[in-house]
Amino acid sequence: MLKMILNEIRLIFHIEAIGPILIKDGETDEERKIRKEREEGQSSPDMRFVVDTNNRIFIPGSSIRGVWRSWCEKIARTISEGVPLACDPFSDSESCSKRLEKQSPDKVYALSCPICKLFGNTSQGSRIRISDAYIIGADINRRNLPIRDGIGIDRFTGGASSGAKFRYQYLTGKIFKTEVYIRNFELWQLGLLGYLFRDFEEELVPIGFGKTRGLGKIKGTVEDTNIAFYGLNQPKVNETNKKAQILGIGHLYKDADKDNYSFATEPPLEDIEFSSAIKTAINTTITLTGKQVKDVLTKVANYWAAGKDAGYYIVAQGSRNKILGVKRDA
Repeated sequence: MLKMILNEIRLIFHIEAIGPILIKDGETDEERKIRKEREEGQSSPDMRFVVDTNNRIFIPGSSIRGVWRSWCEKIARTISEGVPLACDPFSDSESCSKRLEKQSPDKVYALSCPICKLFGNTSQGSRIRISDAYIIGADINRRNLPIRDGIGIDRFTGGASSGAKFRYQYLTGKIFKTEVYIRNFELWQLGLLGYLFRDFEEELVPIGFGKTRGLGKIKGTVEDTNIAFYGLNQPKVNETNKKAQILGIGHLYKDADKDNYSFATEPPLEDIEFSSAIKTAINTTITLTGKQVKDVLTKVANYWAAGKDAGYYIVAQGSRNKILGVKRDA
């Protein structure tokens, strides 16, 4: 299935530092000791913001992806019923990576938990690729960042730990921009991300160092987005009224082994407003504004979870339960 691209969403995501944030570099204790000795007499922080090879401050895409996956796992476990909707990666019996090691490759996707279907595991690749996020309209030198003093906490007394004072850099009030690519998606996966993006917009998802110390408060917003479809099976696009269908991979994939993947049975999203479209014989790309994307995510949220009696109650889990022989309590 992943040898071909049938649909793809490419979105711009902004991360605004509402409060102070610190994404630490990978400096080891020994490297830090040598650096501080070299900078003796200067105001040298113990923890510094990560920079790239050109000394530009950024948030690594891997850090963003880790936060996204972790938060989606929380969302999934919150609405779990019976079999957990997110596997335990540290459990030999419940981890998708461990459980699927000896499975036939054509069954891996169907037997993965919903989170692994989207973010991948050791038996299959991730659907999501997130680029490094850089500050919009600024090139800030790490040496000019403000510094705060911190103190370690004694885990037994709850008070300050003697001799555990440290200093760290931070940044606030800036907006980072990243690009996100999701290939071969089912609509319920966009619905799950709709919940994630809502929590980002409501400033509920912290990032980086010191989250329990009040650091890491951010606001995330989805900006202009492209949704592309490839192949001969194209969605309906009305360029006059600027309305289109959005199809999940379950509608687009037509090969004989389709049943192996147990895609959720989802109707297309209909009459989705877009700002522009480009059509060829085997490719359609529609562009949506930030507001239009938000409307789409609101509509598709029910494809992820809509209550027990709704037709798409955790559609991501139904086929997996059936394969595993799990019966949901009435």
